[in-house]
Amino acid sequence: MDIYELKNKLIEVWAAARVIVQKYGHTRKFAKHLVALVIRQIENFNDIKLVHFLMNDKIGRILGYKRTLHESTFSKVRERSDSMMFQELITWIIEDRFKGKQISLVAQDSTDVPAYSKDDRDAMIGVRTIPKKRQHKNKEKTEFFHGYKIHTIVEVETELPISIIVDKANHHDSTFFRPLFIHAKQLFTFGFGSKYLADSAMDAAWIKDELKENNMIPVIASNGRRKFKSSIPKDKDYGRRWAVERFFSRLKEKFGLRNNRFIGIKHVKIYVFSCILGYLLSY
Repeated sequence: MDIYELKNKLIEVWAAARVIVQKYGHTRKFAKHLVALVIRQIENFNDIKLVHFLMNDKIGRILGYKRTLHESTFSKVRERSDSMMFQELITWIIEDRFKGKQISLVAQDSTDVPAYSKDDRDAMIGVRTIPKKRQHKNKEKTEFFHGYKIHTIVEVETELPISIIVDKANHHDSTFFRPLFIHAKQLFTFGFGSKYLADSAMDAAWIKDELKENNMIPVIASNGRRKFKSSIPKDKDYGRRWAVERFFSRLKEKFGLRNNRFIGIKHVKIYVFSCILGYLLSY
């Protein structure tokens, strides 16, 4: 979607950001920088191109940017920012989208964000799925990588994320089930008998029990422990789990997620959340 078609949405997000940034000790004027970082990901700019766009385009003038903007501005903005400001802005948008609606079908998964540098001390070694294009050359389906992971629950019908965590890559995906699920339950209404879709990483008795206690149906692939073979559920909705994969794919292909150039978990979180905000404004 063209950035000018999103002008009204950007202004709405800017208004919400002006409230949020004040909780973190900033003035209302700081909110324009959050919107600018979202524009960066929508347009796939680097910082220098972003600065020139804001100085010369009417959107920059609407946000209050002047022609004297320095190329280092957004490096300083990231240093001064708390990633939670961006996450609160995501929550504000998602809550508004689902106001008065019940959720009946969700899917959880994760994707990798490789570290930009081997010297990134926050990044850790984790496991990721090898893309199918490379799997035929290697019998293994997973590989190690150095970096971070995005863990999310997506509402399947809209393919929108309703709960998100960005963390170091050295934790098993199932570790994030409970905090993601609790956050989603606090914000949204789930219908009785809603379905939770997940791959075999979530194949744990305690996860299934917790879902059932919350009147949800676990539709989770089997990981083939002991004598059992791995298998996928026969439930007709299991194939719709790909909604979360499409969400990750769009983040990488359209909003620059695959091009991480930041070091340290704080800066990586700001980068990831900016990509997600760009997604939410575009879909």
